[in-house]
Amino acid sequence: MKSPLIAAAVLLLCAGCMEDTMSGTGANSTGGTASGTIRERSDGNYALGVTVAGGAFCSAVYSDPEPGGSEIRPLACTGGQSGNATVLYDDGGKPKSATYGGLEIGSGTVRF
Repeated sequence: MKSPLIAAAVLLLCAGCMEDTMSGTGANSTGGTASGTIRERSDGNYALGVTVAGGAFCSAVYSDPEPGGSEIRPLACTGGQSGNATVLYDDGGKPKSATYGGLEIGSGTVRF
């Protein structure tokens, strides 16, 4: 059952994806390491995907990149978990990190 959910999330995130992809890792509050990828889409939005505690995959789309700014969005996760993630943008308006958190997914920061 998880495979179709993961495939659907990946397709949603990659709709309109361009080649500008950044990846990173970070410690999770519940132990282990979280990994994340953020892609710039052709519509100017960014698609974030993070694999967190217990192997859940969480995603969100960010639509308001501003130099030196930040943006928070709710996460959609496989397995019914939920949380939020905040993307911080550098002085050029490109994502530099994503900080996530939720009761069932733990919390942490992925730096790109």
